[in-house]
Amino acid sequence: MTVIATAALEGSYDIDLSTKRHLELMDEAAAAGAELVVFPEISLQGYPRDLTSFYPERIKDAYDSAESIPDGAHVRLIVDHAKELGIHAIFGMHETGGSPGVIYNTMVLTGPDGYIGSYRKVHVGITEQLTWRNGDDWPVFDTAIGRIGMLICYDKMWPESTRELMLRGADILVMSTAWPMVTGEQDPETNIWSQLYQLYDRARAAENTRWFVSSNFAGDFGGCTFLGLSQIIDPLGRVVATTGPLTPGLAVAEVDIAEGIAEANALLMGARLIRDRRPDTYHALSGRIPSAVDG
Repeated sequence: MTVIATAALEGSYDIDLSTKRHLELMDEAAAAGAELVVFPEISLQGYPRDLTSFYPERIKDAYDSAESIPDGAHVRLIVDHAKELGIHAIFGMHETGGSPGVIYNTMVLTGPDGYIGSYRKVHVGITEQLTWRNGDDWPVFDTAIGRIGMLICYDKMWPESTRELMLRGADILVMSTAWPMVTGEQDPETNIWSQLYQLYDRARAAENTRWFVSSNFAGDFGGCTFLGLSQIIDPLGRVVATTGPLTPGLAVAEVDIAEGIAEANALLMGARLIRDRRPDTYHALSGRIPSAVDG
């Protein structure tokens, strides 16, 4: 059995305060027996303000606060604390890219033995491209609790993202996000972006028969109302733990990683989502014929 925790984080642009909140929630997760705790997209420095229009000062803030991995000052505090607690932690950050003006939207995975690896957001939205470069790979990392693959926010709107991670051997799909209620009424039960968030989480789990863990900001932050709803989804697409909407905190669940995958495969008559794939027929998807839709 494995205990997983996921945070609905109160956002901050004060990196010292944000780091403090990370360390406190890691303590809380460890006290609950968690072996893994997950934080949102750019949880370390705070997701940039003004989701639909970026301004030069916001981009400068991102550049100024970006750190290297794994030796950035605040990155190191989290890496070292995870070692002290003997747990795994996943958090989001602005990562320096090694060249002037190049930074990435990155998730960091660290564990009881120190830094394990990182993932750079592949699907970077059009306004986000003013700030971040695209990543270009879908790494999967072996850990003591299972094989972990990561994705960030917009990535989960593509079924190819989690399918790639599953085919590379991921048991646990971890998605950090900064997902607001950006249109319509601000009721999390009826807001369309709230409904889509939950739909994607459950579909990405069920269509791959893998565990799915999401982490989001919660409440008002940077001019938006963030949904919260950090949750743990089983390989049949069932929510086993959630923070609920809008409220900061932790969702914690004790799960059997291997048994959950085996149960889903048995109920669905074998690992058919791998076995019955027909990539030889996916001509438009693979680029062998032109797509009829131009975005």
